[in-house]
Amino acid sequence: MELLSLAYMLSLLTYSLGAVLYGSPLPLKSIKKWGVLMMYDGLASAVLVSAYSLLLKLGDYFLAVLGASWPNFITWLTGRTTTLVASYLAIQSIAAALKVSGADILVELLKHISSLIATSLTAIKTIYLISTVVYSLRDKILTIGILLYTIPLRMGKSAGAAIVALSIVYYIGMPLMPVFALALESPQPPIASDRYGAITGSIVDVLGNPVPHAVVKFYKSSRDPAIVVLGDSEGKFYVGPPQDLLSLGDEFEVEVAFMGYAFGVDPALVRVPWSGSLRVSNMLYAGKGLSIVFIGILEISSVNLSSGLVVLDLKVLGSEATLVFLKLKPVEVEKILIGVEPISCSWSAFSWGGLEVEECFITLSEGKYIVKVSYFGSYVPRPKVEEKHYVDIGDIVGYLNVIQTTAVSYLYSYLLLPSAYLIILSASSYALSKFLGGGLRLRVV
Repeated sequence: MELLSLAYMLSLLTYSLGAVLYGSPLPLKSIKKWGVLMMYDGLASAVLVSAYSLLLKLGDYFLAVLGASWPNFITWLTGRTTTLVASYLAIQSIAAALKVSGADILVELLKHISSLIATSLTAIKTIYLISTVVYSLRDKILTIGILLYTIPLRMGKSAGAAIVALSIVYYIGMPLMPVFALALESPQPPIASDRYGAITGSIVDVLGNPVPHAVVKFYKSSRDPAIVVLGDSEGKFYVGPPQDLLSLGDEFEVEVAFMGYAFGVDPALVRVPWSGSLRVSNMLYAGKGLSIVFIGILEISSVNLSSGLVVLDLKVLGSEATLVFLKLKPVEVEKILIGVEPISCSWSAFSWGGLEVEECFITLSEGKYIVKVSYFGSYVPRPKVEEKHYVDIGDIVGYLNVIQTTAVSYLYSYLLLPSAYLIILSASSYALSKFLGGGLRLRVV
């Protein structure tokens, strides 16, 4: 507001100087002319200063009338950025796989495609930067423009008019960029063609409760896993673009590793595309870093899980069965009861994924048992697991054609169209600055 007050004082000064020159007894037409111009400039500057709040509100009003908004525009930019980043990661993943396979020619092609996407991403970042400046500093930019506009003798009028015009036009025009792009861009091909799919799901225990940070391994035709992925804190995992390229109909055998143990799951075989739950039927995750593994033939009648307490009602059907208690080192097991009899457990430690895990074995003979475990849980950190991604090399040429077309489409939609729109906004700003009386003189030499 201090700058606006200064601008208003400058407009009064300009008008006063103009009145003095116009009323000067000197019979010079040039002085009279300058007096009239300065009086006009003073009035125009005063009106512009008084219209400051109106100019700010008019921008929001026009956007509301046009059905556009800055939050929607930022969301649109974020979505495009996410698309480009996902595409770039997909290409880098494919390039890494091809480099290992020795397909150097295809790797060079991917470098060219990566450069196209990187250029598009730079353009989007530039637009985001301009948008951030316009949206967050609009009032300050408008104030500076008005202040320059009011400097006497028209020393800053051209620059001030240009800045005022830019603040108005860009604030209203930038959120309309999605409409402009939608009208001119063609539908973009997806980054993954319809020959590829994904595997999504979650890892659950015998009760259907999620198992956090479990490692899912997918086997194709060798003993080494083709894919290794780490589940999140809710047991969810995803295998597919951009990191993985799975052909439709591909089959994988699945295994889950958790707290140092490998488990078979149901289903044991998945076909792309697939979505569902992988159930570990011989493991109970009690929560907060404590698990119980069941080895042998037994039947679980009921399970009661509460804060720091596990109650199992089970029946051993074979000659014997073993309960393996697994806990992270910070977890404290207060006591284990078989019926009413306390069991002394001998804990042995080992390392898994950078985590210290302890295990204890209890063997039960045939019969019915009620097992109670009281413990103090702990936070479950992510294990340090090196994930392994998969790219189907057999059909990679067709996929490269798809992503090359996609990259060119991105260059058109994310670079050329926004650049053309910014040129239109700049031309509109120039026209508005001319209307305000301070048009910039442009020379093209």
